[in-house]
Amino acid sequence: MDEVRFAVIGAGMAGLACAHELARADAKVTVYERSRGLGGRLATRRMGQLAFDHGAQFITARSHTFNRYAEIALRAGMLDAWRPRIMEDDRAWPAPIEDWWIGQPGMSALVRPLARNIEIQSGIAVHELIPSQRGWELQTDSGRQNVTFRAVAVAIPAPQASSLLSPHGRSFRQIADVRMAPCWTGMFAFDPPIDIGADARRWTSGPIVWAACNSSKPGRPQTPQCWVLHASTGWSREHIDLDATEAASVLLRAFEDNLGYQLPTPVHRDAHRWRHALVERPLGLSCVVDEELNAGACGDWCIAPRVEAAFESGRSLAHSLLSMVGLASRMVRS
Repeated sequence: MDEVRFAVIGAGMAGLACAHELARADAKVTVYERSRGLGGRLATRRMGQLAFDHGAQFITARSHTFNRYAEIALRAGMLDAWRPRIMEDDRAWPAPIEDWWIGQPGMSALVRPLARNIEIQSGIAVHELIPSQRGWELQTDSGRQNVTFRAVAVAIPAPQASSLLSPHGRSFRQIADVRMAPCWTGMFAFDPPIDIGADARRWTSGPIVWAACNSSKPGRPQTPQCWVLHASTGWSREHIDLDATEAASVLLRAFEDNLGYQLPTPVHRDAHRWRHALVERPLGLSCVVDEELNAGACGDWCIAPRVEAAFESGRSLAHSLLSMVGLASRMVRS
């Protein structure tokens, strides 16, 4: 049988889970990622001695397949438990009934086992999918790729996936029904450290919905003490066009308002804007595919706003694509 080539757009959890399953069927897989790193919102920003998990704060594992994957990552030293003291508004919050897990040494470590032996083209954004008689070609910011792919998996936020796929099939128009929300993230370092009564705090109203001491997580630098703040979706939408410096200052003032007192001047402040951070209205399917086109899309936005959902969606799309091109039997034997 001739070699079957797949393109995967996006190297977050969904894209790499998809690529990993495709590669298990001995297919040739190339992943295109516009960022330089892997993991998408499983991200840790490092600056010297500072480390901020500025995207997903932790993961949970509920399904059998993701539990098994988490166990492998734990044994490999890429996963660790985080058991913070938690408050909601001004009340102590019971310990979570399920474990909270973080990547080691950073959040992107959670996807690295999936990326082994996969060809990854990082720093390359895909702008257009071009159908041909033999499959798909890709137009990227580095030019048209000189290769034809039998099938394409799009594993990026729903608005971007819709832009790539909707021109090619009616099946993909439903992606426009997905609603995703932005999130401004503030990153602050204090030396000496601060104590706000808990390692993580939630608020049910106001501009700030989450504050976590990143330094309370296993394996993260202790000094200077690093904090991550997440703004509410409403506030983030309203202030989406702020620059990062201004957003950081406003978020710090909102944090102080929530606490009811002034904090010492941070030794570092920054902010990051996630335009497509949270799934507000999912698709309601494990993935979306078009069998005539040999193309599909996956992501947490298909199922639910959890990293585990991205993993399951990517696997589901891989199995669908393998069936379409006649390689499903290879998966059974692997």
